[in-house]
Amino acid sequence: MTLTRPPEDWPGLDPEDDGVEYDAEKIAAIAKELREIMKPIGGGGYGTRSGSIQDLSVNGTLSLVTTQLKTVDRWEGGEKFAATLESAERAFLDVYEDVLENFSTAITLVEEGAGTYRVTNIANLGA
Repeated sequence: MTLTRPPEDWPGLDPEDDGVEYDAEKIAAIAKELREIMKPIGGGGYGTRSGSIQDLSVNGTLSLVTTQLKTVDRWEGGEKFAATLESAERAFLDVYEDVLENFSTAITLVEEGAGTYRVTNIANLGA
């Protein structure tokens, strides 16, 4: 795999030359807004809203379908198809949980970045 690099004149690579400024309060506000956006799909504070991980676990379950498939007489494929559906459902929920966890981690990093810029700004004012 070849790593690509941006062109030397790519804006923002050198904050001093490009006049890039970081507003710690705006960065913190963005992180806060992202957390609010995540609540419905993560289930935080909203119970089982449509599309949340809890909603998918309860209302998106394929258990009735897989149970029916397993009871079809003289169809060996039914058992295998049911197992495949169960496996796919679990994999989907696992990926959903991973996405929620990774997004939460990304928001935490944005919050920490805001804190870093806040400290840097305070230090620069004192210098």
